[in-house]
Amino acid sequence: TVPLKFEVFAGSTELTDTAIVSTMVKQVTCNATTEDTIEVLATGGTSLRYDPVSGQFIFNWQTPKLPGKCYSVTLTTQDGSSITAFFKLK
Repeated sequence: TVPLKFEVFAGSTELTDTAIVSTMVKQVTCNATTEDTIEVLATGGTSLRYDPVSGQFIFNWQTPKLPGKCYSVTLTTQDGSSITAFFKLK
């Protein structure tokens, strides 16, 4: 499980409603020139939630059991802003 943690702002206002964020996970071609090892710290499902204690959204992505495959995870807000992270499974 990979814990994806992030904050969303509209100007200086922090947004906390999970309805404003959509997530997309898709398999992609492995062609990255660098790899970062991800610590295995979290467990859980794949639900998106807002944690008011830490002040951030948390998406626990349960990766498929497919070593060597690559995936992109994209988080998109209602205004069309997005960020993508790429993963190669081990």
